[in-house]
Amino acid sequence: MNKKNLKYFKRKLTAQLEDLLTGSDCNLDDLKAPDEHLADPVDRATYTTERNFSHHLCSRNNRVIREIEQALQDIENGDYGICDRCNEDISIKRLKVRPMARYCISCKSQLENEQMLTGS
Repeated sequence: MNKKNLKYFKRKLTAQLEDLLTGSDCNLDDLKAPDEHLADPVDRATYTTERNFSHHLCSRNNRVIREIEQALQDIENGDYGICDRCNEDISIKRLKVRPMARYCISCKSQLENEQMLTGS
């Protein structure tokens, strides 16, 4: 990958990371706090649903943050844009859609098929 593309992806990933870090004020410890003594079953159900949804969003954001940080580290190490499975270049088109992609389209499809077959 040429320096111009690396610079583009580094800027894009850094901007995404900053957006996630500034917009993410979730604390998973707070979400695990026990239900406040809510007597009404509907209030308890609503509280639990909202807490579970918030937990899901926080977990997802934390995962994406780790993926972006890994992609930025790969740029620094000179490994960015190389498929973790086949060691071939990941297409620029794919990286523009998902700049933290670890696999080329072919390998990602194979992995997803394997996951569907094994149920993992």
